[in-house]
Amino acid sequence: MTRRDRFALGAVLLLALAATVTSIGHEFTFDDIYVVRNNIRVHSLGGIWALFGQTYWPPQLGGDGYRPLVMTLFTLQWVAGNGAPWVFHAGNIALALAVAAAVHWCARAVLPPAGAWVAAALFAVHPVHVEVTGNVVGQSELLVALFLSLAVGHYIRVRRQGMPGWRDSAVVLTLFALGLLSKEHAIVLPALLLAAELTVIPDPAWRTDARAWRHARLLALAFALVATVYLYVRSIVQTNLTGFVSFPVFQYIKMDAVDRVGMMMTEVPRIAQLLVFPVRLSGDYSPAEVTIPDGLAAVELPGFFVCAGLLALAIALRRRAPVASLGLGWLMLSYLPVSNLLVATGFITAERTLFFPSVGVVLVAGAAFEWLRARERPVHRRAAIAAVGVLLVLGTARSIDRQRVWKNNDVFFDQLVLDQPNGYRAHFLRGRQVGGAHGRLQETEAEYRRALRLFPYDVSMTLVIASDYHRGGLCAPAVSLLKWSYAVKEDITDGRFQYVECLGKLGRWSEARQAALDGLRFVDARQSRGLRRLLADADSALGRRQWKRTMPVPESGKAQGVSRIP
Repeated sequence: MTRRDRFALGAVLLLALAATVTSIGHEFTFDDIYVVRNNIRVHSLGGIWALFGQTYWPPQLGGDGYRPLVMTLFTLQWVAGNGAPWVFHAGNIALALAVAAAVHWCARAVLPPAGAWVAAALFAVHPVHVEVTGNVVGQSELLVALFLSLAVGHYIRVRRQGMPGWRDSAVVLTLFALGLLSKEHAIVLPALLLAAELTVIPDPAWRTDARAWRHARLLALAFALVATVYLYVRSIVQTNLTGFVSFPVFQYIKMDAVDRVGMMMTEVPRIAQLLVFPVRLSGDYSPAEVTIPDGLAAVELPGFFVCAGLLALAIALRRRAPVASLGLGWLMLSYLPVSNLLVATGFITAERTLFFPSVGVVLVAGAAFEWLRARERPVHRRAAIAAVGVLLVLGTARSIDRQRVWKNNDVFFDQLVLDQPNGYRAHFLRGRQVGGAHGRLQETEAEYRRALRLFPYDVSMTLVIASDYHRGGLCAPAVSLLKWSYAVKEDITDGRFQYVECLGKLGRWSEARQAALDGLRFVDARQSRGLRRLLADADSALGRRQWKRTMPVPESGKAQGVSRIP
């Protein structure tokens, strides 16, 4: 590495450090609480090998995902710092610097030094990355971006000298396996390498030479083998192969694939804005901030045009601007698994899912910079340099400012309702925080009411609110919400005991008896014991009422042989 290269890399690392270093004082925030702080599975080295047979999320919280490498890293950090949050945030910063260096190294495989530096520098300060770098659970995204950027950069370098030998193939396959063990969307690596073959790799040997073709087939089979073994192990660990408990919108209002694609088309302009001009950011995107169209609607057309335009542009630039074509392909391929277009995921739009796709965006930016720099008129070069300088300053400032949002749950949830004033989950989550952490129950109820007005179809939310009402002794609103929840999704087991108990406290014994019978159809043996006891209480209460109505009262006012009416 020349002195100039070292200087360029150092500048990229300094920019990445400036954009992330203020996170060092953060606490555990949002998902960190459940995946790290309260998750005893990552609190000791004794169970580290067992992590390879466990889901990422604890079973009681859905058992989503299979990311044993990330869980192992969490365990090592917990033990090293005795659970101190600053150790995890230092790990985030170190990984963010490593990813920025990997992106620079990958970009140098396809761009001249100046363009590669621009791409890596813009990546280092991109504000949409703050959700990943400022939140501990973002380490899964950081690891995938690190491993796959190194794999693509290594493959391109080797392929430009010929077909990769077994050692180089082993390096790429190992990085692929490490990526898969970090997060499921690393599955896109073979598609990225194919995109590189079709754009920036000028040697078409595997298409013309029989020996090279056999080698390419063997490499493809090796990729398929790694992916198959991973999917097999994953299928043993968790039954849901996609890795997600789908977002409430997809679960409870019964959207089919066409409806889901249409809804995501309304989100495409927002996703483009987050990647290109990330001024408005949020830790959550949900209805009514997210539009849910009723069938095909005009609001979906901009999204369709953007998607079709990106695909057409990637094809058109394949020969004339291969790096830009690769960048567009990188963006589309890496976002596809989390786009809700193929399968329903656990979110609608999430900034963390844009971390790795943004590598494609900055490759396009680096290619555009080189194109402007090559223009004959000096004004083009000066304009390109000035534009990059402005973007770096604005990106760094916005990233530093945004880091403060992830300091702790109080700051995060307060900011969430400011970022998404019409997002039902923003108000629901803040309501839980101000009530659970600070006991401000009136404020909690106000937030819950806002959430229910905005989107009452999230049964997981209505069950939690009903449980809070029940715990506070407010049975009437608890019953109303639980009745609504079971009407939306009949086979839910949660809250059945509370529902029957509250109906009994309200004196609605006939409804309580029927609710107990309905609940017994779905709950397990442990829960059924409580419901059977409540059913007996309901039968007893109804029996007493019936007896009172039908028992004749003697004229003397006293039943013969009975001292009092039970």
